[in-house]
Amino acid sequence: MVARPGGLWSVVAVLAVALATLAALSVRGGGPPVEVRLALDVSPVPLDGADPSRSMAGPLHYLGGLWLRSPDARFGGLSDLRVSANGARLFAASDCGYGFTASLSYDGAGRLVGLTDARIIDLAGVDGRPLPVGGSDAESLVLGAEGLEVGFEGRGKVLAYGTGTEPAFAGPARRLPTPAGHPTCGWNKGLEVMADTGDGRRLLICEGRRGASGTAPAWVGTGDDWTAREYPLLFGGGWAREPFRPTGATRLPDGDVVVLERRFPPMGARLVRLSRANLDGEGPLEPREVAQLDAPLPVDNFEGVEARTDGSGRTLVYLLSDDNNCSKSWTFRRPGPQRTLLLLFALPG
Repeated sequence: MVARPGGLWSVVAVLAVALATLAALSVRGGGPPVEVRLALDVSPVPLDGADPSRSMAGPLHYLGGLWLRSPDARFGGLSDLRVSANGARLFAASDCGYGFTASLSYDGAGRLVGLTDARIIDLAGVDGRPLPVGGSDAESLVLGAEGLEVGFEGRGKVLAYGTGTEPAFAGPARRLPTPAGHPTCGWNKGLEVMADTGDGRRLLICEGRRGASGTAPAWVGTGDDWTAREYPLLFGGGWAREPFRPTGATRLPDGDVVVLERRFPPMGARLVRLSRANLDGEGPLEPREVAQLDAPLPVDNFEGVEARTDGSGRTLVYLLSDDNNCSKSWTFRRPGPQRTLLLLFALPG
């Protein structure tokens, strides 16, 4: 049926938009944030749709993946994640200013098979109220002694929520110190990466700098003591010389840090490793490639990475993609071709 102006379908559409807006306003309003349950459609993802038996991506052993979808306009935009030591709970931050939590389940072989009990909450500011739309672009997440530390791209701020023993996204937030040099990051290329280096310090990396450059600004430190570093960008296969850019990082059990990089266009991803010795030194950082993901593998806008050790001693690596489909302005989102993917791999060695 074709909808005509003034017809029944137009009225229904207007009412639907109004109801969705009112529902969002009831959560992201002037009062304190409220955690709500989120309806999700969860589907398994093969490593290679053309070859269901494929289980390796370079040296990485695939342990299952999930495609997450929801009709809720607040869902999506997940830019980083942390997973509890036992693998049961997932915490993620959205670039639309939401905290996301869920429970994960695995089969007898340790393959990721399910995600349930999804919940979402507005990220609050230091005043306890939901962050304004212009200051809610959360891109990085650390679970540390200060609780859930969330890094924001636009103004280079880091806010902490909950405590290290009781992680939660409920506010009010606490402001944490950041390097003074973060304004050197380019527009829409701000503090994209934050990782715990295991000694109370943080690794911060911008997605890029202002103007053309072969490196991105980076820092290692904490409080008022930061050492400026340079993160080299790999120019390989990108259209119009677009490089792989750092989008996430996490500490490995041996103290090294694995960094996730994303290239677009065309879509691609890399995992690289920074040694503990390199992090403790000075001068440029020296990433070493672990694996590269390209089509026909399920490559999307990967921005989150997490690592943990399972009961058998394997190092597990989770990858999370940002579908850029969440709503930042309390209105209907316009779903695009990108997906929210959560993939699990075993890292050799």
